[in-house]
Amino acid sequence: MKVIIIGGQKLGEALSQLLIKEKHDVVVVETDEKLAEELAEKLDALVLHGDGTDKNILKDANIEKADVVIAATGDDKTNLMVCEFAKSVNVPNIISRINQSDNEGIFTKVGVSNIINTTNASVLAFKKAMENPGKQIATLIAGGKGEVFEISIHKESKFNKKKIEDIAKGFTIACIYRGDKYVVPKPESKIKEGDILVICSPLEQVKKIESMI
Repeated sequence: MKVIIIGGQKLGEALSQLLIKEKHDVVVVETDEKLAEELAEKLDALVLHGDGTDKNILKDANIEKADVVIAATGDDKTNLMVCEFAKSVNVPNIISRINQSDNEGIFTKVGVSNIINTTNASVLAFKKAMENPGKQIATLIAGGKGEVFEISIHKESKFNKKKIEDIAKGFTIACIYRGDKYVVPKPESKIKEGDILVICSPLEQVKKIESMI
């Protein structure tokens, strides 16, 4: 897919790197000249220095042929203007970061396909971390009936030193991060202290799993 990302700060850069690895055709638009030059050296992508709200810059990015436009700057007004122009040239998938929850309705009216509220996401992440130390929710699945999350295994965990076949009852351990390695679990695989498990579970099982962490 052809993807245009407006905003080359940490978020835009990390997203660009991920999409490039997946072989997407990525264009990044960044207002800061020095940062744009740095990104051009780092990324296997077209990096344009300019204002993402400038129609000429967006035309240089070939926005009319874009499959996706992502407004990823830290300024809601800028992101809204990008989305409005993307909508006017019929970009099929428009995604925007927003920072102020009060602005969600405005972006919805414009016809943004997906709104990523970074403030709410951060608040929720901190709240979940406070309530469930060591747990990080990845996503809800099956219409909210299931949850995919990561947990860290500490020394006192009831999972520590146990085989997967002995503990994974009613839920699935999808993978294990062990240091810098990605481990595909087998029934006989033994969990170790320091492992990060990716678990897929029905919602009714989540509390039971948390009690064992």
